[in-house]
Amino acid sequence: MRITRRFTCLLGFLLLLLFCAACSPGAENRGDVPPGASSGAPGSSIPGTSGSEQTSPPQNTGSPSTGNGTTPAPPPPGSSGNGQQGQGNGGNGEGTGGNGEQGTEPVQESPTVPVATSGPVDPSPSPTPGVSPTPGVSPSPGATPSPGVSPPPEASPSPSASPPPDVSPSPDVPAIPPPDDGPVVLTIRGDGVSSETTWTLGQLQSLQGGYREYVYSSTNNWPTFNHVTAHGVSLQYLLQYAGLRSNAAGFKLIATDGYNITVTYDQVFGVSYAYASHSASGSSRPAAVEPMISWAWGDGSARPDRLRTFFGQRGPMEVNSSAFVQNISIIEVMTVSPGAWATPGASLADGDVVPSGTELHLTHDDMDNLRVYYTLDGSEPNYNSAVYNRSTSFFQPHLITPLVLTESVTIKVFAAGIGRSASPVVTIAITVE
Repeated sequence: MRITRRFTCLLGFLLLLLFCAACSPGAENRGDVPPGASSGAPGSSIPGTSGSEQTSPPQNTGSPSTGNGTTPAPPPPGSSGNGQQGQGNGGNGEGTGGNGEQGTEPVQESPTVPVATSGPVDPSPSPTPGVSPTPGVSPSPGATPSPGVSPPPEASPSPSASPPPDVSPSPDVPAIPPPDDGPVVLTIRGDGVSSETTWTLGQLQSLQGGYREYVYSSTNNWPTFNHVTAHGVSLQYLLQYAGLRSNAAGFKLIATDGYNITVTYDQVFGVSYAYASHSASGSSRPAAVEPMISWAWGDGSARPDRLRTFFGQRGPMEVNSSAFVQNISIIEVMTVSPGAWATPGASLADGDVVPSGTELHLTHDDMDNLRVYYTLDGSEPNYNSAVYNRSTSFFQPHLITPLVLTESVTIKVFAAGIGRSASPVVTIAITVE
């Protein structure tokens, strides 16, 4: 009995010790885990989690990103959106990059490829080996400028292209290529076409008969003169697929950011060129080019999500950079004519008699949006004639200077620019005593 009591006391004592041990402070409060650290499962990366449940980084909620919670890619180097345009090479309209009033990516000069070619489509064409870097406006061997086009020095400023009776698709034009899985990048619509058409990049690149590769010359309002190589599809060729109506009169080019510019029928289907320099004279003849919807330009790298328009020039001082519309997404074909520019004005009237040294100022209400061309010998002016306003009033106004008359002259002058037809020619005969 005494042994049983002792065994019972010993057992109770052991149970008491076990109870006390269970109630003692744990490792978390003894400093084995650094303050603020998680005691959760190994690999937990978020402070404050506990237990053995697995933790994961917070998911993107989709704001301010776009799409299914994915963060949009940063803009390309040199791109600043479609804001105020800048001088030099930084934006179509006042440069040879983005859109008219945009300060977007500069166009890179790359006049080392054939001026005019057609053939199989290469999404990322590269300069043809063996072509030396020239000003880039003379067709290389095998180039195919527009048939039967030669640049007459006496080209008339008046519209030379009139809509044909019927320019809807002819039987030999292939059907629109079947759509692929790519997104629609271009839409052609409006009352000037028989049907709206939409295009993916793959469809555009499959139009081998319309593929073009040109070196374009460009002038902006500074004025800066540049060359840029572009690869794409002829705009003239592409418009056939929408069934261009005989009364089509203008084309509004609309970018994804809302920038838009209107071009006339003649500016799309008339004759235009690439020039070697600002001067119409010289040994290099201008090369005929067509307007283009381009998917690769500058250094030849493909830009699959950024189409761009390119246009030639009717004279080396014509400002065409504003029609280099970056991120073009819609071409709206209109039957309403954009009209013609108003005729220029002058500080002297026809028939005036003035002393030697009198200044003659030429004027226009839209002077900063066009060029004023003139001759002093009574000959008909054209796009190769002298330009009165070589820059704009907000860039280099000192380049707009009056004509000082020292002898009798017969001045003929007209105004022209992208977006409207050329003005009528005005004649002013002035006698200098």
